Amino acid sequence: MGSASTTSGIDQFLAYPMGPRLRAYLGIADDLYQGSDSQRDASDAQAFTAFLRDFQPEPEVAAEQTPDAVVDLLDELVSMDLPEAVLNLASRYDEALFVHDFRAQLSLGVAAMLTGQQAQAEIHLRLAQELLPAEPAPYINLVQILLSQQRLDEAKAWALAGLDVEPNNFTLWDLTAEIMRERHGEYMPDTLMVLATKRCSWAGLSLAANLTSTGDRYLKATLLETLHQQGERDPLFLVELTGAYGIASEFSKIPPLVWQAERSTTKPLPWQLHVHCAQAQISLGQGEPALDQLTKAEADPLLPEEARLALVDLREEATALTQEKTPTTLH
Repeated sequence: MGSASTTSGIDQFLAYPMGPRLRAYLGIADDLYQGSDSQRDASDAQAFTAFLRDFQPEPEVAAEQTPDAVVDLLDELVSMDLPEAVLNLASRYDEALFVHDFRAQLSLGVAAMLTGQQAQAEIHLRLAQELLPAEPAPYINLVQILLSQQRLDEAKAWALAGLDVEPNNFTLWDLTAEIMRERHGEYMPDTLMVLATKRCSWAGLSLAANLTSTGDRYLKATLLETLHQQGERDPLFLVELTGAYGIASEFSKIPPLVWQAERSTTKPLPWQLHVHCAQAQISLGQGEPALDQLTKAEADPLLPEEARLALVDLREEATALTQEKTPTTLH
C-alpha cells in the first residue's frame, strides 16, 4: 500500500480531521496522521473535496473496496460533512451495489439533500425508509424536504408516520409543530396535544405544553405526571418530568424520582437529571446531597463544557448551604 508521503498531493491534508476508513483509503499511515483534534473551515472542506474527487487509491486498496467497505466510507464522509465527496465516490460504482443497502441509501439521500439535489434526495430517502421502516432518519429528512417545498400534506403524513415508529422523537415533533405553523399561522398546541396523547408520547406532550400560552406553570408537570403514573421510566422522560417539576416549584418531588431511577438501573443517568436533582435540593436547603448529585453530573463525559461551567455556581451554592449547617466549634 502506498504511504501518505508518496501519494501525490496528500501531504497537505495530513492535518485534516478524518476517520479511520478514509485514512486507510488514502493510504495515510497512523504515524503520519495529524488531524484528530484539528480545526477546519469551509475553504478547507472545499479543497479536500476537490482532492478526493480526483484521488485514485493504490491498486491493492481499490481491490479491497467491497460494497460494505464503500458504504462504510460513505457513512464516514457523511459524518465529516463532505456531501459532495459522498456523491463523487458513489458515482464510481454501479448503483445496483447500493440499492438494497439502507445505510448507502440514507448516506446518498443526506448528501443529495445537503447539496441541494432534493428530487434525488427524496428518491434515496424513500428507498431507505422502505428498507428499514423502523429507523426515524429517513422520515426526518423527507419531512424537511417536503416542508421546504411547501408540500404540507405530504410532510404531515410523513411526520406522523415517523412518530408512529418513534413516538418520542423530538425532531419529528418540532417538524410537526412547524408544519402546523406553516398551515395555520400558529403552532396549534391543542392539536399537538391530541396527537401526542394518541401516541402516549411524553416528547409530544412536553412540546405542546411548552407552546401553550395559558401561563399555567403546572400544565407540563401534570401532563407528564400522568404518564409516570402509567409506568413511563425512560431516563430522558425523567429529565423532562423533573424539569417540569422545577418550573412548577414542586422541588420535593424531584429527589425521590432520581433516587428511584438510580436504584433501578446500573447504567449512568443523564447528567441533566442529576443537575435537576441538585437544583431541587439546593432549593430545599439540602447542601450535601446536592454536592453528591453535582459530582455525578460532572462525571458524565457527555456534559457540555458550557454546562460544566454553569455547575460551578451551583456547587458554590450547595457548599454555602453545607457550611451554614456546620456547627461552630467552641474553644
